[in-house]
Amino acid sequence: MDYKGILLPYQKEIFEGIEKHKYSVILAARQTGKSFIVSLWAFFRALEIPNHTILVISPSERQSKNLIDKVKMHIQAIKNIKYEIVEDTKLNSLEIKFPNNSKIVALPSKPETVRGFSGDVIMDEAAFFEQGMEVYKAVFPTITRKPEYKLIAISTPKGKTDLFYYLWTIAEENNELWFKYKLTIFDAVEKGLDVDIDNLRQGIKDEDAWRTEYLCEFIDELGSILTYELIQSCEEENILINNLRKIQNDIYIGIDIGRKKDLTVITVLEKVGSVLFVRKIEEIKNMPYHKQLEIISHYTSFARKVAIDETGLGNMLAEELERKFPSKVIKVNFSAKTKEEMASRLKTKFQDRNIRIPIDKNLREDLHSVKKALTPSGNVKIEGSTSDSHADRFWSLALAVQSADDKRFDWSFKFLKAKWL
Repeated sequence: MDYKGILLPYQKEIFEGIEKHKYSVILAARQTGKSFIVSLWAFFRALEIPNHTILVISPSERQSKNLIDKVKMHIQAIKNIKYEIVEDTKLNSLEIKFPNNSKIVALPSKPETVRGFSGDVIMDEAAFFEQGMEVYKAVFPTITRKPEYKLIAISTPKGKTDLFYYLWTIAEENNELWFKYKLTIFDAVEKGLDVDIDNLRQGIKDEDAWRTEYLCEFIDELGSILTYELIQSCEEENILINNLRKIQNDIYIGIDIGRKKDLTVITVLEKVGSVLFVRKIEEIKNMPYHKQLEIISHYTSFARKVAIDETGLGNMLAEELERKFPSKVIKVNFSAKTKEEMASRLKTKFQDRNIRIPIDKNLREDLHSVKKALTPSGNVKIEGSTSDSHADRFWSLALAVQSADDKRFDWSFKFLKAKWL
């Protein structure tokens, strides 16, 4: 079968480059079909070599399954045109076994799970591996046992401290050994991709996100309070709970107040042992204060403690909420000092992995947008924003963490418990 008839010019270049080199590192923008071409290469590779293994490693099991699903799509396409070579292929959620006894195995990027294989290795979205260098050390022997085994790393960029950037710099220093390919969204459109770049650009909220995900630039993350790697290390699927009555442990809430352009964000945490789980994030925009107060009061009724931004426009709401719930409400004025303290406390939670957040791009970009910088006078300044908020989700989460760590009302609960038990 001639694969070239279904590929765009840059996809053909990637396919042929992988074929000719032992090591490949492919830096590609979002929505350019990079997983499609790598999965197609893996499909043909498995058919070509009997008794061969291709290991696909992705940041999570969910992402590993997504790439396997793309291979299944290629298999189905071959079946549709009556190629009997794949008729007896065995399909599982994370493994495909071909009639020639070759197989494609997908695994999450954990050093302990990727050891012991021999064959080709595909590292999908390698910039987002949680333990990138440890994974690389674990799989490198896999592709060095035979000269024909290949290593392929493909990703959008993230920062300058991860595995993918390390491999990209190696490729730059060893041009003869490595196939190195960079594909921005502009390159892809020039080579046949049908995408309206202007419309795409309007939908990207953050300048750093546009530069990394579509212009393929490695951004130095040193200024960010929370790096992408740190944020994603604490992301977890299926942790949100819509009905707060189903939460069994203490609830803590942070409320960052907005009025017109900015969001009012309510973040609900459940404390399970020493770990804080984000159970709900409520975002309010363009709503009168009395309506906001009704919603905030409803959430506060479930909480043990609530920390609320009383700066500027938030002052009235904070005072009214304190009047209604005097033993629960912690009013926080956003001075340079308190912002630095809250940001530091939140970062510690992420570093210690004592917090879990949902997988949400808007939340991730908000958390990453907050940076620490020095003013011309030498003072520390913490600020951040995306196009739809001034890091409101960051500060709401930071306030929720502060309410969970605050001890000022604990005496009252101990007193009541001692009195009634």
